[in-house]
Amino acid sequence: MSASTEDGYLRRSLEKTLGADRVRMDEVSLHTYSTDASPCAVEPRAVVFVESEANVVAALQVCRELGVPLTPRASGTSLSGAAIGPGVVLDTTRFKAIVKFDAPRQTVTVQPGILLAELNGFLSAHHMRVAPDPGSQDLCRIGGMVGHNASGYRSVKYGQTIDHVVSLRVVLADDRILVARDLRVDGPDWDDAVRIAPALERVRRAIEEHADPIFASRRAIRKHSCGYQLVRIVEALRRGVFPVAELFVGSEGTLGVVTEVTLRVIPVPPERITVLLYLDRFQELGLLVTDLLRLGPSAMEAIDGASLDLIGRDLHGAPASAQAMLLVEFDEGDLAAIAAEVVGRIVSRYRLSCPPEVATDAATQARLWKLRRSVFPTIIQRPGARKAWGFVEDPIVPRDRVPEFIEYLVDLTRRHETVAGIYGHIGDGNTHYRPLFDPTDPADFERMRSLREEFDEAVLTRFQGAPSGEHGIGRLRAETLPRIWGPDVYGVMRSIKDAFDPRGLLNPGVLFSDAPWWASWGGLESRVPM
Repeated sequence: MSASTEDGYLRRSLEKTLGADRVRMDEVSLHTYSTDASPCAVEPRAVVFVESEANVVAALQVCRELGVPLTPRASGTSLSGAAIGPGVVLDTTRFKAIVKFDAPRQTVTVQPGILLAELNGFLSAHHMRVAPDPGSQDLCRIGGMVGHNASGYRSVKYGQTIDHVVSLRVVLADDRILVARDLRVDGPDWDDAVRIAPALERVRRAIEEHADPIFASRRAIRKHSCGYQLVRIVEALRRGVFPVAELFVGSEGTLGVVTEVTLRVIPVPPERITVLLYLDRFQELGLLVTDLLRLGPSAMEAIDGASLDLIGRDLHGAPASAQAMLLVEFDEGDLAAIAAEVVGRIVSRYRLSCPPEVATDAATQARLWKLRRSVFPTIIQRPGARKAWGFVEDPIVPRDRVPEFIEYLVDLTRRHETVAGIYGHIGDGNTHYRPLFDPTDPADFERMRSLREEFDEAVLTRFQGAPSGEHGIGRLRAETLPRIWGPDVYGVMRSIKDAFDPRGLLNPGVLFSDAPWWASWGGLESRVPM
């Protein structure tokens, strides 16, 4: 059967099952959905817009019957290439209702397509909010946050999405619907779940049988978005509980399609203080961070001196002598006393480029945050052939080694004859690194490949970190997954994928692939990096 005949049959099957208004196979739609916010490009065969769980089940049934891959997609803000795929892309942006808000329990149940900003707008009337706050908070949706285990600016205090998920409804590859939540493995609810999803019992046994290598694979990092959360699951199993939802959080659409999410939400802090500091000596950054962490910050963000040059010191009012910027925020405790401690005793030990600036009102706080929030949009819009491509943009290392790691990145950038944006969530060890290259220039592309090879080795071996703190493995980092966890643990992850998706139809090429990181890049000469 020819490709056009197969596509025609796929169209008729999808339209018959879902209605013609929910199916797109025109050239413009396929081109639009061939990219996400990563450098990757994979053209799908069809785009399906779902508005209900029944739509998701119907789409999965067609894909299973025809052997067509399926990729769930929310806003398409994935920075790792997890929201694109070669078969049917399942657009969930119309599937966006708030199902239930339970004020006494401080939980909210939503469909995956709701915007985080829209949900927080609803919750604000109840003086509540979702804890994680990714940098893409105005664009990202809850389904994507669950898929990537997103975190954000305030992860030093509030952690990742996984720390706030109560339960999920998930449509599995065989179109059965599983309610994923904490289950005691010696109870009747576990038996009921296994009847719906027999793979659960196989997965439980595989994890328990490999508990020792799973624990041995742990890295001294505060968070990660590098495959399935096996360490957390082992820890829970030793208490007799399988945290089923945690199996799906961060799975990047490889195990099932999430159709409903119940989240714990938190009260909006009645007040907060924000402190902006500039250091003349980069070497003092680590000591200052250690001092400030003892006070329990809710956010801690850093930018190195070279990045201040890159985005424009004069434009943002950054002192000419500053070698590092540190933005720290507190939202709990005696805030006046904390501010006095920071401005008085702590910073007196360090050589500052200018007096610290403390903000207690929303307008001034927004101004102080503007510099940190401007780094990413500024560097990706930088004119010239060299662009800030995201191919090494999300490493995480033990947070006491972040200053050393940033110094390493500065040297790595210099040795590969370019400049870079270096910034990120220093409070939990997650750095964002954006070296500028022109991948259409053969010499520059060789520099990129050399830098990536050296970067991966340093992150994994020298610094004992991981290549993704919050953006996910996706396609961009899939070749590193065996190196992160080792062959035994990678094998367990592979067996989990096979148990839940034996035909490999759910988001193929994501998490599990030995293709080089640049294999799925496309149209680089005409695209703006993300």
